Amino acid sequence: MKRNGLGMLAAVLGLTVALPAVAAEADKRQVNQQQRIKQGVKSGELTGREAVRLERQHRALNREIRQDRRDDGHLDAAERARIDAKQDALSRRIARQKHDGQSR
Repeated sequence: MKRNGLGMLAAVLGLTVALPAVAAEADKRQVNQQQRIKQGVKSGELTGREAVRLERQHRALNREIRQDRRDDGHLDAAERARIDAKQDALSRRIARQKHDGQSR
């Protein structure tokens, strides 16, 4: 019985440590995407209109993440999956706009 209790404690502790790490991954991706947009503007790969549009989409996703966390204090699996899909889409849009051959 004692061994089973220790196993449960270890599992709960592992989940408690892993959940913030998963939420932090969304934050890291947002920072990375913001840097990609800034780099694209600096290098001339993004026009002003493209950068404004991507920044607006980036801010909207940040608001959504904050709102999801504000609702119950954390991101559940469905919220993380939805946010991850939106981050993937934004990442593709950034790449497409940076490599579309337009320059400022």
